[in-house]
Amino acid sequence: MNKTAWLGLSVALFLPLFSYWLVKGIGMDATPMPRKYFADSVIENRKDGKISFDTVWHRIPDFKLTDHLGNTVSGNDLKGRICVANTFFTRCPNICPGLTRNIRKMQVSFENPKRKRYGDTSIVYFISLSVDPERDSVAALKRWADRFHVNSDSWKLLTGPKKEIYNLLLNDFRLSAQDGEGIDSNFIHTEKVMLIDRDMIVRGYYNGLDSASMAQLGMDIGRLYLEKDRSKPSIFRQYIPILPVLAMVPLIIMIGMWYLNRTRKKVESIGK
Repeated sequence: MNKTAWLGLSVALFLPLFSYWLVKGIGMDATPMPRKYFADSVIENRKDGKISFDTVWHRIPDFKLTDHLGNTVSGNDLKGRICVANTFFTRCPNICPGLTRNIRKMQVSFENPKRKRYGDTSIVYFISLSVDPERDSVAALKRWADRFHVNSDSWKLLTGPKKEIYNLLLNDFRLSAQDGEGIDSNFIHTEKVMLIDRDMIVRGYYNGLDSASMAQLGMDIGRLYLEKDRSKPSIFRQYIPILPVLAMVPLIIMIGMWYLNRTRKKVESIGK
């Protein structure tokens, strides 16, 4: 057998093995994902004598608030979307204008066609919850939205009952656990921005006034956009069991060709 034939058989032999390695790699998360926050419980599973544990992560519950256009927005509307959330109030003279400008820059960056690989504005959703809802009427929110050129397609400024908003922020978004300086439960005022995944699980906290922290938020949004749904098996998984069989085929062919080549040489030597 000449060198070209051997090279071809070698490629045929190792290609299925390489394919198996590649498929196995696709089934794994090569990129580190933003961690999940706040476990509600841990479930112990026993199967075939083996023990495993599943963590039940806290999810932002359903809520109903009113946006700056007078429409009702519910927590269920956000399921299946990556969401960025922050707090503000329209009478704020210092933190809130700068925070809103930075979030607007983030929104614009995801509208840029060059950033399509990270997602688009139908996936990345922004919500800003007023911490002064008694004075932040729909009209006040609309003025704020117009002032900062908010794109209402993917960004909602929300108002509603103060008790409901503060319960969400303190008990579900857990702002008091992440602020560092201690949040006044009577009036929340923070530059923190929160990242929520498609399952309504908190995945990160960021300083909305810090450019490096906001850049990290943008990267983490991209990672979450690429995150696989572990409840859905990989489309390649069904082929994994047959890959060893495919790897044997070139080996059998190579052995067969070696035997035929050896037999041919014997016949030729006898003929001489």
